[in-house]
Amino acid sequence: MPRINPFEHGLTPEDLGMKRPQEKAVEAALRHVDTAKEARELDFEEVREIFGEDFLGIEEAERFSGRPFTQEERQEILDLWEEKVRTQNLTREDLERLKHEGFMVVVRPSTMMLEDKEAPVTIMNLKKKHPDLFYADRDWFHNEDFAKTGTIQDRIAIVKKELLGETRNKNWDEQQEILTHWAEEHNLDPKMVKRRTPVEIAHDVLGYFNARQQRILEKDWDWTSVRSSDGRFVFVGGFDRDGLYVYSGTRDYSPHHALGVAPAR
Repeated sequence: MPRINPFEHGLTPEDLGMKRPQEKAVEAALRHVDTAKEARELDFEEVREIFGEDFLGIEEAERFSGRPFTQEERQEILDLWEEKVRTQNLTREDLERLKHEGFMVVVRPSTMMLEDKEAPVTIMNLKKKHPDLFYADRDWFHNEDFAKTGTIQDRIAIVKKELLGETRNKNWDEQQEILTHWAEEHNLDPKMVKRRTPVEIAHDVLGYFNARQQRILEKDWDWTSVRSSDGRFVFVGGFDRDGLYVYSGTRDYSPHHALGVAPAR
């Protein structure tokens, strides 16, 4: 039977349950307003309510860094959070799911007090300030650029507290493929799912311990995309009573159950 063109028979878009372009534009605008409204409503108090102890906000960052945030810094953090909510289309339901999956929200200071002076947050400065929280007999990285000059890149992040299980027992490239698939399953652009830098891992582990007196990555190591001077990828973790451990391995490093990735977004 030949297909009938309904518009040749005097039927209107409304007769067919279709919407005119103007109506579609209005609906799109309303959806945009609703999304923006939801982004504004997902403020820090609501996020703290969702994540509880797994929310390290401005106050926790101030205590860990030993200095108060300026009003400009506070506004910067709030703006960065709103941008993250908007670009990742985050809803309260998304955050509740992430909390259930073992994620935390962490605010990171860019500087800290060290010997009565303000200094950038780097691995070496963290070690100078908290020598008892780093593994004492591993000092190979003291002259490495990633430890001396590598600074915080993301001031606020949603980070898995422990390794993503699928990334265990995989080499670096296999882990990268898993992160891409994980992003797609969570309706994210893979570029939005990151490996943390060494200093970000160090900050998050030590900051969580400072705020909650609990150890994360106690038996595991988070593998970064930052290279040491010999070309190996740095990994950080093993935060047991001997302290935080910093080491490195080639991208085809023998897969190990304790070596994986704690994704950040």
